[in-house]
Amino acid sequence: MAAVSGKTKRILIVDDDLELARMMEEILHNHDYEILLAHDGIQAIEKSKKEKIDLILLDIRMPFFSGFWFCDAFKQRRETKDVPVVVVSALQEEEHVQKAYHLGASDYLKKPFHAAELLAVVKKNLG
Repeated sequence: MAAVSGKTKRILIVDDDLELARMMEEILHNHDYEILLAHDGIQAIEKSKKEKIDLILLDIRMPFFSGFWFCDAFKQRRETKDVPVVVVSALQEEEHVQKAYHLGASDYLKKPFHAAELLAVVKKNLG
């Protein structure tokens, strides 16, 4: 169950691949998480300023601003610096993984992934 002390956890999925974002939304919604979607860094910043977010699932390659840019900006804000960010990316190279961690990501999930992997990384990062 995704509720802790009766409170449903809110996850922001930031990915410009609409099909993948909807698939992640469905998997997580079926496990009682509340899902918000953003399809680029601009939408993600707007939603993260308006909404209380418990976790972010973040793609790297997106229009306007990369996931790296978003992660850095998000982690710089006092209000959001403690919110876990899980990078979900097809970029497999160690340099990308290390850059994500350096910018404050709490985890890195490589695409493609199985539903069980997604659920495990979400549960792990929500504590």
